Amino acid sequence: MKWPRGKPINTNDHPPAAVTRFYGKVDYALDVIRNKQIAFVHVSLLNDPFDPYCFYETDFEVKYTGLLRYVKTHHPHDISWFRAEVTPSSWGKAVRGVFAYFKDLQQHTFMLSTSAPLAGLHPKDSLYMWGHYGNGHRGLAIEFDTEEVAAAVLKQHELENGAPSAEREIWSKVEYAERFAPITAADVFTFLKQEHDLFYRRISARVETNLERYYKRMSVIKSGIWQTENEWRLMWRSRTAAPPVYKCPISSACVANIYIGLTYQGDTSALVAEIKNEFPNTGIFWAKKRHGDLALEFVRQ
Repeated sequence: MKWPRGKPINTNDHPPAAVTRFYGKVDYALDVIRNKQIAFVHVSLLNDPFDPYCFYETDFEVKYTGLLRYVKTHHPHDISWFRAEVTPSSWGKAVRGVFAYFKDLQQHTFMLSTSAPLAGLHPKDSLYMWGHYGNGHRGLAIEFDTEEVAAAVLKQHELENGAPSAEREIWSKVEYAERFAPITAADVFTFLKQEHDLFYRRISARVETNLERYYKRMSVIKSGIWQTENEWRLMWRSRTAAPPVYKCPISSACVANIYIGLTYQGDTSALVAEIKNEFPNTGIFWAKKRHGDLALEFVRQ
């Protein structure tokens, strides 16, 4: 029995021209600058316990008897083939496969999370983002050119795998929701019915089902509490890289601007000199308090 497998999805929304990542630990930002590389962080280090979503929940308790009951009640004319093709043994094997997939997802997935402007507010202007992710304004924020980063990541994928990636648009926009409803028996049946009809050539083409859409959403859905971050992310799957990070080379063109926190405690002159040496075309801005306001403004260095 063929079973859908989730993967990071790309929404219909085209990624913004630039996205921003905050670095509370300056050494991590300096690693980007000095070594021209971005770090994909292992998902075990994320601060949201439900991200990525790796919970297999159904409205029939994942039990074969519950699924069979649904088919008997709602699709009695299909019960004969369903019993023959979806047996307790094959169902148990499929469920074990799903749990194995979730375990594999958690073990081998790395992520680069960034923030995009929201409602006209650039991430660099967010006191919350600086306070939470920028170590109380002591860190740095790096603004990445999304097209250039995508090109660098696709190049690395080809070098590492010996073949181009099937995906050309690799940025994914995070979906925010209050709940992620369990998989329904109806969704499972619809998926299995389509596979049955394809096998017997009653239909000639596969269409995406709700079950497949569910699996695709798993890596890009988060609680609405995070919505102000307006996250865009890149995912990297590696069976050879060990946590906590996977590093990918980038070009100088990947970094559009660098913002220095209001209370940055390092040698600003030395930092600016280093950035100009490694990224000569990158804008460098230092946060200051805007006169008379509880807000930031940025002075070009």
